[in-house]
Amino acid sequence: MTPFLFILIILTAVTHASWNILLKQSDNKILFMRCFLLAGSIIFLPLLFFIDPPKFEALPFLFVSLFIHIFYNTFLFKMYSHSEISYSYPIARGSPTLLLLFLAPLLLGDQVSFYNQIGALVLILGIFTLIFSDGGYRKINFKGLGLSLIVSLTIVCYTLVDAKGARLSNNAISYGIYMFALEGILINIVFSFFFKKEKLTLDFIVKEKYKIIFAGFLITFSYLPILWAFTQANVPTVAALREISILMTSIYGVYFLKERFGLVKVISAALIVLGCVIIRLTTI
Repeated sequence: MTPFLFILIILTAVTHASWNILLKQSDNKILFMRCFLLAGSIIFLPLLFFIDPPKFEALPFLFVSLFIHIFYNTFLFKMYSHSEISYSYPIARGSPTLLLLFLAPLLLGDQVSFYNQIGALVLILGIFTLIFSDGGYRKINFKGLGLSLIVSLTIVCYTLVDAKGARLSNNAISYGIYMFALEGILINIVFSFFFKKEKLTLDFIVKEKYKIIFAGFLITFSYLPILWAFTQANVPTVAALREISILMTSIYGVYFLKERFGLVKVISAALIVLGCVIIRLTTI
């Protein structure tokens, strides 16, 4: 793995945590999600006239991924409505890392070295240590926990599908542009039908315009480079490194939710960083 790819994945982790924090902070998560995803569609739709589409073999994976993302986005805003981000986010993001470590070699043929596995397991240990730090598990109700686990399953599904689709597409960036161009439109159609009580108004858009634009940029940069990364490295390694985003939500919890940064959190943070270092040093 080149230093550029490593740094790029870390940067996407920061942007991913950032848009999730913005979503959690929103007073109306359904409308906010509709708006920033639609902003992505508005940005990328014109580009479809200037780029070649993904290869035909990749299109089924693109459409399946869009279908999975409907469930991912639905359960994501529900998760944040029932649990704290500093505890639900690590569960939702940490669990897929462990599952992908075993599923990616079976379904994608990705070869993960022994030391990569050690690094990923150290990182995962840090994640789950963070969840239980300072009695954090007490803040997770059963509904919030269930929603977090459902989100984690959708992440596993779309990660495997997108990795395969990006590799077949012959151009991962084109695959991603088509995805973002269509996702916002699809989500708005589905959400407007199933969540009719939540009316999208001009007043809401004007009030949240800067956050909407910022979140739209963040979500794009948090995943578009990852699709390309899937074509450059094995999925478990990319997924594991990306979960350093969990540190961001922990920092958010300390500074904005006034959570205590105790010894257990220090240890968990050190384990997450150590896991990333092991992966970086042992990945060619």
